[in-house]
Amino acid sequence: MTNGEWRGRPAPPFGFANSLGLTPFQAHLLYSRGVRDRADADLFLTGDARLFHDPMSLPDMENAVERLARAVAEREKIAIFGDFDTDGITGTALLVHTLRDLGNTALPYIPDRTDEGHGLNKQAVESLAEQGVTVLITVDCGTTSFDEVAQANALGMDVIITDHHIVESELPAAHAIVNPQRPDSLYPFLGLTGAGLAFKLGQALLQHLGRPVPSRLMELAALGTVADVGPLIGENRVIVRLGLNSMKTTNEPGIAALANAAGLDLGSLNSEALSFNIIPRLNAAGRLGHASISLDLLTTQDDEQARRIANTLDRLNTERQKITERTMIEARRQVSEQDHGSDSVIIVGHQEWLPGILGLVAGRLSEEHNRPVVAMTQGDETSRASVRSVPGVDVHAALDEADVEFLRFGGHAQAAGFTIANGDVERLRQTLSDAIARQRNETDAEVVLEYDCEVPLSLLTKQTMAFIDSLAPHGAANPEPVFLSRNLRIMDARMVGAEGKHLKLRVGQNGSSITDAIAFRQGPRYALLPNQVDMLYSVGIDTWNGRSRMQLRVLDFRPSGAQPGS
Repeated sequence: MTNGEWRGRPAPPFGFANSLGLTPFQAHLLYSRGVRDRADADLFLTGDARLFHDPMSLPDMENAVERLARAVAEREKIAIFGDFDTDGITGTALLVHTLRDLGNTALPYIPDRTDEGHGLNKQAVESLAEQGVTVLITVDCGTTSFDEVAQANALGMDVIITDHHIVESELPAAHAIVNPQRPDSLYPFLGLTGAGLAFKLGQALLQHLGRPVPSRLMELAALGTVADVGPLIGENRVIVRLGLNSMKTTNEPGIAALANAAGLDLGSLNSEALSFNIIPRLNAAGRLGHASISLDLLTTQDDEQARRIANTLDRLNTERQKITERTMIEARRQVSEQDHGSDSVIIVGHQEWLPGILGLVAGRLSEEHNRPVVAMTQGDETSRASVRSVPGVDVHAALDEADVEFLRFGGHAQAAGFTIANGDVERLRQTLSDAIARQRNETDAEVVLEYDCEVPLSLLTKQTMAFIDSLAPHGAANPEPVFLSRNLRIMDARMVGAEGKHLKLRVGQNGSSITDAIAFRQGPRYALLPNQVDMLYSVGIDTWNGRSRMQLRVLDFRPSGAQPGS
């Protein structure tokens, strides 16, 4: 009846709470998030600018800043080549604003997902050279673009690469390669995203020129960091925290218009609202058309234009949702018909699938089957693929190990993409499955749901909620706290949503503490719902008709006293 094994995170040592001057509950949550002493606790809870590192300590940053400062002073034409996802778009917009504020007419270039694919390409390099560009900045790409950088050099351009992807043994001959993953990097934080690195470049350039760093740069960096699922610890956490605070009173027409189109109140923005409302709309343009629409939104200073673009993105996102659902039906059918139950990876594909939704399909199937998934658009001779992984499996390393020659390949541990000859797909299935199996022991194949600690419902007071809120923003590496409560009586239950997809519950404990709960995508379990359950959940606020109340967000439940897997 349960969705997997339940596993509590390690408890702190005796006396830890006293050493922090906090309650045992508060100390437990901080210990689960890597806090080990009072100084760490203070820094985590304040999440202030002390978490920022000197941008000049990034590799090649000095070269990058000196070249850009000279280009700005001499009015050279500077181009910014960014990837077409939200991380690349926000990083590109951030540098466009930075250079325009310095009086330079920056030329942004976002590639077409279908025609050009990920990464710097020769067609773009040639086009930018013809327009008189002398300095080319990449955002969220470029570390493996050896031929394209050589081409840019031959055409008289200096290339400044800002990227956070894995570095190969060699580097392109660029003027500067700002990437904390470089083997020679001494930068203390490795989790910056493409937008985060663009922010550090903008910050370094503005500081070099004695200029302040506008708050909108932090807003854009926060959007990109959440979109690329950057770990929300360390420097990323302060970027997102300060960026969210700035967005609540933003002067940027694009962000305000998109929040309005999504039905959001700027004052209540959090990382979850960005992930589920703002970012899908920004990504919709690149998935169904061209991502330059989203870039236009984030760089316009005209309120009316921002409103029109935001409404367009809202319509595109609705269309994207419909296409994704149709594609998922076919993908699930393929999985059900495949006789590869022992494979460590699932591979699905179709000639008519849009490249822009492959990552969404792979991600959903990966969650449903707890296995890495490859989703492909099949052409006449080659196939383009997106890969999504599960915790504990580095798909970039596994693909690198697979005995197949990729025509294009890039990504990181949890997400990757490649292009491959159709004749190599079956060999990829075999060798990739073997590579993943070597990473993943059979005992790890079971879904594991981790929780922070066991609590009674009576502990969930306003004071408790305030402390949980202080741990935000939540996301990768800093998830929402998850709790276990036992012997909860089901006071009321009903299926809600389209086709009864979700479960709406009211639960009580010890004759009191009756609380609302929602179990997303667990409607089919209604018929098997017992009278009394043990439950894993996070805690949130549900607002309806202007009234707000606490609501448990149910991850899993089982009959009270039952063992995992029952």
